[in-house]
Amino acid sequence: MPHASRRPAPAFTLIELLVVIAIIALLIGMLLPALGKARGAARAAADLVNLRSMGQAVEMYSNDRQTFPPMRLPSNEVHEPSGRKAARWHWVVGEYVGMPYQPRNEQEYQKFLTSDDFDRLDNEVFRDPSQTYDHFRSKATGEIQVLRNGSYGYNYHYLGNSRAKSTGGFQNYPVRMSRIHVPFKTIVFADSSGSQHLRINENYREHSYTLDPPRLDTKNNGAEAFAHATGQSPPEVRHGRVAHAAFLDGHAEGLTLADFGFIVLNERTGLVKDNTGDNGLFNGLGYDREATK
Repeated sequence: MPHASRRPAPAFTLIELLVVIAIIALLIGMLLPALGKARGAARAAADLVNLRSMGQAVEMYSNDRQTFPPMRLPSNEVHEPSGRKAARWHWVVGEYVGMPYQPRNEQEYQKFLTSDDFDRLDNEVFRDPSQTYDHFRSKATGEIQVLRNGSYGYNYHYLGNSRAKSTGGFQNYPVRMSRIHVPFKTIVFADSSGSQHLRINENYREHSYTLDPPRLDTKNNGAEAFAHATGQSPPEVRHGRVAHAAFLDGHAEGLTLADFGFIVLNERTGLVKDNTGDNGLFNGLGYDREATK
């Protein structure tokens, strides 16, 4: 019986191959923005989880002690669980969510006792996933400072301003729970980048562990200055046009700078008007009788 002849399978022509490659490239180009948005949404969700965890830690801290953490322990005090001198707020929050840094050997332990900051976090709850460690590099020293220049700022003006007053004592520390009338309208932490003028004009972070209210409220909280000599440390809108914030009742949400009470000068850069606005979400009252426009 004669066998049927086998014809060779038709091959792609060069033009057909180029068309297929072009279609694949087009599909990839269409998918990449969607993947980028999904990645950004996942990081934003993780950022909210971090802030919620830290806010709940302060809620537990205040329930245990009836006061709120200081921005930094006075220079003559030691954070007993860790042995850290003049510890920033991260360490007392760390009692409830895990410490930000754990020395791994004797050399690191000696540095832990003497250095002002570290180049590593051992607890990612203190880092916005949208930021790398290089974001925290000090322009002055070139060193990564994960606490001083980290992701989140603390509402220290109204909850624990442990700076010394020129007349003696502290500017606003300790602050008892009874002074906070509406926890669900009182910010405790928010996305921060430190001095807005250094961030915008010189492109680096400084003092971002502090969060300033829209207006210096010397009359009601004894504050004598904002966080940094160059000006205020407002929230940073790094998730679209919002900054994430944690509140004293344990919830977290995204807010625009106007929602925070700031007078916005430039939406694109996040520049706000110095020493002007409404402190109602910072002062524990939920409103501000002396708000300015």
